[in-house]
Amino acid sequence: MKTQIVCIPVLVTVALSFIQGTHASQGKGPRGVAPSRIELYTPGSNGTWRCLDGSNTISSTSINDDYCDCDDGSDEPGTSACGTSYFYCENIGHQPAYIRTSRLNDGVCDSECCDGTDEFNGIIRCPNTCKQAGEVARKERERILKVEKSGGKIRQGYINFGKDAKRKLQLLLDELQEKAERIKQVATNAKDELDKANAKQQEYLESSRIEREKARNHQLEPFIEKFKERLTRVLDDKNMFRATLDMLKEHHNKNYHDLAVKNTISGFDEYLKEIEEKVASDTEPIKDEDNDSPVERRIVLLQGKIHDIRKDIGKMFRLIKEMKESYNTEYNDEAVLKTIKIFHEFAPSWNDEKDDYESEDNIQIPEEASPSTEASGNERKSTIYDRIQKVAKSVGLGSLFKEEKSELALAQEAHDKALEEERKVQKEIEDSKRKLGMDYGKDESFAQLADQCFDLKDAEYTYTLCLFGSATQKSHQTISLGKFSSWIGDNYDTQLYDGGARCWNGPERSVKVAMSCGGKNELVQVSEPNKCEYLFKFRTPALCRLPSDLKDESTDAIPEAIMPGTHSKGHAVKKHDEL
Repeated sequence: MKTQIVCIPVLVTVALSFIQGTHASQGKGPRGVAPSRIELYTPGSNGTWRCLDGSNTISSTSINDDYCDCDDGSDEPGTSACGTSYFYCENIGHQPAYIRTSRLNDGVCDSECCDGTDEFNGIIRCPNTCKQAGEVARKERERILKVEKSGGKIRQGYINFGKDAKRKLQLLLDELQEKAERIKQVATNAKDELDKANAKQQEYLESSRIEREKARNHQLEPFIEKFKERLTRVLDDKNMFRATLDMLKEHHNKNYHDLAVKNTISGFDEYLKEIEEKVASDTEPIKDEDNDSPVERRIVLLQGKIHDIRKDIGKMFRLIKEMKESYNTEYNDEAVLKTIKIFHEFAPSWNDEKDDYESEDNIQIPEEASPSTEASGNERKSTIYDRIQKVAKSVGLGSLFKEEKSELALAQEAHDKALEEERKVQKEIEDSKRKLGMDYGKDESFAQLADQCFDLKDAEYTYTLCLFGSATQKSHQTISLGKFSSWIGDNYDTQLYDGGARCWNGPERSVKVAMSCGGKNELVQVSEPNKCEYLFKFRTPALCRLPSDLKDESTDAIPEAIMPGTHSKGHAVKKHDEL
């Protein structure tokens, strides 16, 4: 009898639950169905109802009967029988929400259902916390709305700037293109003048070639004499070393079998064999045909001979040096001692590393004097003018005397200036075209942010994002994470930067920049979801709603939740996570 008393309340609870869940009450549909979807559960005239996926037709009384009749579970929106559908938590005073029907009556108070309607079988009682949660949510909506309003005003300024900048940029491009045509003509004219000046110069040079050659020969004759003196010196020193080594080879004491001496003589024999074919030309002075050669060729021939003979001296110098460092001093070989004495006398004047004399400077060959188209009388006047100019400079009046330039120099200067101006304008045109072709959003709201850079520092790195430019990571060195490539999607809220520095044994670095509404422009978070693939989170007023879109916005209005997998007509889903 006691058992029956205990069971009666349970049976009553279950029965009431079944009745409330199956039938609409006070204009409401079945348990777990949102107001906007009640009409989907209206039975037919014969009292039947068709599953939302069309998989079955059942009696309307079978809705929420704790038995799964439909493949999609749509017949059990208020029980856990199917577990695949969604239960609507009305959450009066707070934001409505959906949870999986598998979570109904599972003994857990789900936070999404602050009204506690997910646990209705009486086993546990979930408190209704919607009022408190709703107040917190309302304050958050107020904060978000405040940020959106301030950001929206800034965005409107961005839009105005972007459209005006694009209009001005187009005007500038038109002006630059017109300017480029004018400069192109100037450059063409300058090229014609330069060609004429070059032709005139060439004509003069050709007509005065013999006189110029005579003048050049006269100018370089002292330098020819210097080179001849140096040739004589190196020939004397080479012959001295040659004679010394010949003497050593002929007169050294062969009974001593000094290995250092033998190695030197052997090296000398190899040297003689190498130069056998050119000994005659090396030891002879300048030939007559050399003297008849153009003066520059004579200098080159002299330089070449001096260079080769110095190399020969260096080889023989090192042969004796190696012998000096390791010969047997107890033998007192006269030929060896005489050779070493000659070496000691010569060594201070010789740089063994360079194969050159220590104190001998390079001979600087002067450039040919520039031809002048003026007569000799004018040349004398120019000399007097130069002297006057020098005196004027010494007393601080040099600016009164300007340097005179030849016709060719002036033409070349004008042509160079025209080409430089043409290159400069073309660069400006290319830059303007690039900016005009850049996608700054559907209303140009990102134009003002182009090339602006933003930093975020963490414990190890400083990350820098230059919008529409590049992304970098800096520690001890700066590493490229990529350059701006494109927008991702059609919402203008995600950018891709790719082609960065390649990771060790990995791909090239790249960055996705996820943007959201913010009261100011700031890089707020950096992560690396995959190897060498970075995610930047960036807040900007450029993505906030405009004031005109917010005039009917209310922090008290709570929209109905959108059922997962569907789209609610007239309701745009907008996340404010970043706010």
